[in-house]
Amino acid sequence: MYFVDRDELVLKLNYITELTRDFQTAEHYALERICHMLIESTVDVGNMMIDAFIMRDPGSYQDVIDIMKMEKVISKQDADMISATLPLRQWMVRDYTHVDHSELKKVFETNINAYQNFQTSVEIFIERELGPVSAFGKGAKNEKV
Repeated sequence: MYFVDRDELVLKLNYITELTRDFQTAEHYALERICHMLIESTVDVGNMMIDAFIMRDPGSYQDVIDIMKMEKVISKQDADMISATLPLRQWMVRDYTHVDHSELKKVFETNINAYQNFQTSVEIFIERELGPVSAFGKGAKNEKV
């Protein structure tokens, strides 16, 4: 197991939850930022989980979601919903002058529940999987498994 800073994980999970709350009222650039950060922060937390529990190495954003589904960090339904939003990342990052905000809003509205469920799913997984050894800590140099 690799050590993962639990405080950092909690900050990122809380950030995702805050983004889902702000999503409903967001428009234009704020909408783009929220949608982009939902994807980025979810994948970031996924990578932290993969590192902490020594799951197989992901090769892409989609792979991170697939691994979390396979390892039962998130449900198949939530994985499918998050996966439906991943292609929009390319739109927001590479083709940002042509983002259709109504389409962006529609796709995320259809799938926002998966992001709303994410924090609870991760917390339940950690609680279920951790025994007497924790891969989550402050990451101090002298910390032992």
